[in-house]
Amino acid sequence: MMRTSLVRAMGLSLAAGSLAFALSANAAEGLYSADDLMDAEVYDRSGEEVGEVEDILMGNDMSVHSLVVKTGDVLGLAGRDVVAERGSFTVRMAPDDDSDEFDDQDYQVHMEATRDEIKALPEYDESWWNQTSQSLQQAWENTKDISESAWENTKQATSSAWYNIKEGAREVGNEIEEATN
Repeated sequence: MMRTSLVRAMGLSLAAGSLAFALSANAAEGLYSADDLMDAEVYDRSGEEVGEVEDILMGNDMSVHSLVVKTGDVLGLAGRDVVAERGSFTVRMAPDDDSDEFDDQDYQVHMEATRDEIKALPEYDESWWNQTSQSLQQAWENTKDISESAWENTKQATSSAWYNIKEGAREVGNEIEEATN
């Protein structure tokens, strides 16, 4: 009886902990429209406009990998497309956005870089695309291999821990039974 209660309590604790972890990992972070982000103005560290969003690049997991920013554009000429990787920019609602429509938002992209640092970002061209695509694919393959290995190690460790807990509970149960007789 005591053994069953102990095992149940431990199982409930593990289940509750797993549920809490799962809920926190899937918490909503907000929604942004890729359509509305296209052509958003891009600002440097000092708040000066340096370009606009030309394209949004996604990784295998369908998260934003980077933005292509058109810089130095004068009347549609002489601009350069550079790549700003995720983590180097933030997206905010434009302060003067008075749109009440959920599908018509104005965004601004702010970068923690100077105008010169933004100009020095990698150019978005075929060479960049091929190299980045190959690197991401290799990283994806490495992640899959590591995940499979981690899963096997976790299964083995969990099985071993569960066996040890079960044996320990059985011993405690036997000791309690002997003490009460």
